Amino acid sequence: MPVVDKIFNLGAENPDEDYKAGVVRISNIIALIFFLAGIIYGGISAFLAPHLVNICLILLFGSLFILFLNFLGFTDISRLALTFLISLDVAVYHAYIVQPGEPLIISIYVGQFVVAILPFVYIDLREKALLIVSLIFSFAVFLAQPWTNDLLNVEMDSGIFRQGLFTVPTYIFSIGAVIYSMYLLQSKNIRAQQRVNLLLQDLRTKNTEMEKQQKDLMKTLEENKLAHDEEEKRNWIAKGLSEIGQYLRGDINEEFYKNLVSALVDYLKVSQAGVYVVEEDDDASKYIELKSCYAFDRHKYLQKKIEPGHGLVGQCYLEKERIYIREVPESYIKITSGLGDAPPRTILIVPLVHENIVEGIIEIASFRELEGHEIDFMEKLAGSLASYIATNRINLKTRVLLEQYQVQSEELKAQEEEMRQNMEEMQATQEEIHRKEQEYQQRIEALEKKLAEIKAQDS
Repeated sequence: MPVVDKIFNLGAENPDEDYKAGVVRISNIIALIFFLAGIIYGGISAFLAPHLVNICLILLFGSLFILFLNFLGFTDISRLALTFLISLDVAVYHAYIVQPGEPLIISIYVGQFVVAILPFVYIDLREKALLIVSLIFSFAVFLAQPWTNDLLNVEMDSGIFRQGLFTVPTYIFSIGAVIYSMYLLQSKNIRAQQRVNLLLQDLRTKNTEMEKQQKDLMKTLEENKLAHDEEEKRNWIAKGLSEIGQYLRGDINEEFYKNLVSALVDYLKVSQAGVYVVEEDDDASKYIELKSCYAFDRHKYLQKKIEPGHGLVGQCYLEKERIYIREVPESYIKITSGLGDAPPRTILIVPLVHENIVEGIIEIASFRELEGHEIDFMEKLAGSLASYIATNRINLKTRVLLEQYQVQSEELKAQEEEMRQNMEEMQATQEEIHRKEQEYQQRIEALEKKLAEIKAQDS
């Protein structure tokens, strides 16, 4: 019933401590039980001993007052008052019935004992001070009952209260109170266990959620770390391309390859680096020439030519793919350091490919394994370097062709001038011949005219 549930839960809805909810609820139930007991025994007293009705009314209204205290939230005071009320009320009721010199009424005394132990039911063991005070008071009243009977007495026939009509219901009430109290305790324990189970389940759920959140967080942190590492690697690559890219300007001269391999060794922190460039013989046959080699702060000026297909460098030229070796044979190369001679741990050979043409090759030797982003950096640099070498090669050819064109133009210009002069000389010669021809013609005409005159005279 909703109303009964509200009464039972007075003061138990928002307790200071979680465990108080159960014991406060039990105190409300016990107050209601003694409220009913006040009505029942008040009715019995009205027939058997009317002057005892006032004591039952005190129990009745006292029970209501206790419920009111719980309603106001004074749960500790209400339970202490409950102990005082039921202990004193039963003791006074018993004392008024028993006449001087008469023995105790066992049924009521049993009820008093039940009342004395009730604080164990509606006061939790964790409320030590409240429990000790309540038990001391209730048992003091219980043990002092023989003396209380001598102090309080009203002349009446107590025999009827020793008969089964009174004692049986009293025993039943006392035993029922004990059994019901045990039931309430068990119910409280069950509810407490249920709350504990719910809390444990909630805790497990929260732990599962926290573990999931922790895993998600760790995953996010790992992803962020990976992203940060990737970003750092990208920045490292960009920085390296920028620093080494400053050498890829202008024309290639003797210092270019020297500076390039020095920068590579310094930036990659490797043991040795060499740059090869593809060249052509006079008969247009190609070969691979080592332009510069740098190791341990020393440049090695080696004259080294490799035929395509010979060795790893020649193989890299033909395949146009990088070669990365983690197990380098001791006979392949040796790097000299202050600690002695030792073979490198890894070799990286990267072709310099531009428009599917190998312009050159970079070879790197290291005592450690190269990381993925370092290899990516070398491949990106190889593309830029290949384009730079190809552009310089084209520019060089263009300059050579331009110089040849200029030489040929000057030669043609000189030949043209010589031909012009020859033409002028020929024209002058032709004019002289024409002039002499006219002179000869005039002489011939003069001679013919003179001959004609001579013939005329002879006739």
